[in-house]
Amino acid sequence: MAMVALPESLSLAASVNDPKEKADAKPPIVGGWTPARELNDDDLAVWTKVVKTANTDLASKGTPQQVSTQVVAGIKYKFMFEDGSSVTVLSQPWTNTLDVLEVQEP
Repeated sequence: MAMVALPESLSLAASVNDPKEKADAKPPIVGGWTPARELNDDDLAVWTKVVKTANTDLASKGTPQQVSTQVVAGIKYKFMFEDGSSVTVLSQPWTNTLDVLEVQEP
């Protein structure tokens, strides 16, 4: 079985050992979406790659303001923008898959 490294933002150890985390933070729901948060470097790298490879004009949306993630057979990213729109993307690095699943306009 191949091991896949998760981005640090999805690591349980990262949230447990991070002193900046609130003491009353709820643990993630297995299979559920994480709460919306600011993008980190890993998230921004995924967004940048999506913009370069997508068949739609996602660049016009600008930089996402927040992101939520869900671990599935890969990682789903829901990128959220200031205008209320969102773009959901599936990333499976081990298969070189990066697909836009949904674009929601406000």
